[in-house]
Amino acid sequence: MNPQNLIVEHIGQSLETFQMAAETLSDLMIHASDVMTECLLNDGKIAVCGMGVSGATAASFAVRMLSRFERERPGLPAIVLNSDGLMTSAISNFNGPADIYAHQIHSLCNERDILLLVSSTGTASALIKAIQAAHDQGTTVIALTGGTGGDVATLLADNDIELRIESERIGPVQLSHHLLLNCLVELIENTIFGSDL
Repeated sequence: MNPQNLIVEHIGQSLETFQMAAETLSDLMIHASDVMTECLLNDGKIAVCGMGVSGATAASFAVRMLSRFERERPGLPAIVLNSDGLMTSAISNFNGPADIYAHQIHSLCNERDILLLVSSTGTASALIKAIQAAHDQGTTVIALTGGTGGDVATLLADNDIELRIESERIGPVQLSHHLLLNCLVELIENTIFGSDL
């Protein structure tokens, strides 16, 4: 495939995935934003995590919540569960690398909070243990997944929410996750602060 065709195909597939998400996930997105807004208005916080690029996407959500997105407004409580070398090595030394998020969730989260988890494949053992830890703490899980949802989807409880991008291509899934998180931030902002910029 020549470079121009590759670009057109990649962008075309991403646009199709965006459209599919808009058609199939709108109601669930509104529900997720309502749950997150209720959490924030009741002195809860949103803890976020993911692996690799999905971890960076999750972290960007927390940055927009704590700082700003489209407007000046007070920060909203969201934290990025730490995955830097120091924290990872410390937890791994005593608990094992799969516990890097679970250990923090047990220390930081409770029933007022939400765990926002982003995963393109739904198979990382650290994320599976994160969900189990969240359930131990009574913390609601909102998971952005891709493909079939993987093991993450099978672990979600009835009160958890899954926003699944049903594509086997990692690129469109990751781009869609970023778009969904932008929408969630704006929905939360509009509910708490009003829709006027």
